[in-house]
Amino acid sequence: MIELIGDKILWNWWSPVWLVALLVTIAYGRRFGWKNHAKTAWLTTGLAVLVFAFVSPLGVLADGFLFSAHMIQHLLLLLVVPLCLVLSLPVVKSGAFPPAGGLSRLLSKPVVGWLLGLGAMWFWHVPAFCNAATESYAIGIVRSVSFLLTGILFWWPIYSPSKESRLPASNAVVYLFSACLGCTLLGIYITFTTITVCPAFASPEERLAMMTALYDAGMTSAVDQQLGGLLMWVPPCSLYVFAIISVLCRWYSVDDTEALALQAKTMVEASS
Repeated sequence: MIELIGDKILWNWWSPVWLVALLVTIAYGRRFGWKNHAKTAWLTTGLAVLVFAFVSPLGVLADGFLFSAHMIQHLLLLLVVPLCLVLSLPVVKSGAFPPAGGLSRLLSKPVVGWLLGLGAMWFWHVPAFCNAATESYAIGIVRSVSFLLTGILFWWPIYSPSKESRLPASNAVVYLFSACLGCTLLGIYITFTTITVCPAFASPEERLAMMTALYDAGMTSAVDQQLGGLLMWVPPCSLYVFAIISVLCRWYSVDDTEALALQAKTMVEASS
C-alpha cells in the first residue's frame, strides 16, 4: 500500500517484506542462536537493507515510477543483501554446511554461482521481462526472489562459512573481476542504448507529484535510464573491488600465519 500526501511519498509500511524478515530472523535464531555479535550484526544489516529496499520511498519509486530507483533496489537485492546474509553464517567445519544433496553440489560449483548471479541481472533487463516484472506483482516477486537466491549463490564461493568451499585467492580475484566486467558491459548497454530497457517506466499510468516535479526539472525517461545504467556500471564494480581487497588481505593473513607456524616449528626442532 503506497501512501501519498501532496508531493511527499510516505513509506510503504504494509509491505509483506516485514513478514519475510521476521521469518528469517526466527529461523536464524533457532538454527544458530545469537552468541556471535559480529554475525548477528551482518544479519541485522542484511535484513534492514532488505526492508529498506521495499518499504522506503526507494521501493515506492522503483515500483514503475523511476528506473534509476528500480536499479538501486535490484543492486541491493542481488549484491548487498545476499552478501550480508552469507557473512552472517557462522564458520563451520568442512562438510558441516550446507546439507548433503543437490544444494551442496550446486554451491560447490563457482561457475554456477557466477553464471546465475550475472545472468539474473542480464535476464531481468531484457525489455520484455523487465516490463512484465514491473507490471505484474506476481512476476515481480519471482524476480526479487531470484535476485536474492542467485546473489547468495554468487557470493558463496567467496565468503562461504566453510573455508574449504571458498575459492583460492587467485581464482576469487578472477571471479570477482570478471563479474565487474559483466556489470560494466550491462551498464554501458543500458546507458547508451537507444532502446527503452523497461517501457513501463517511460510512461507510468499515474504520475506522483514528486515525479512531475522531477520531469519539470529536466528528468526524462532517457536521462532516467542513463542514470540507471551508470548505477549498474559503477557501484557494483566498487563493491567487487572491496571484495577483492578483502580476499587479498585474507590470503596474506593466511600466508603470514603459515610462515609463523613454520618458523615456530623450525625453532622447536632446532632446540630439541
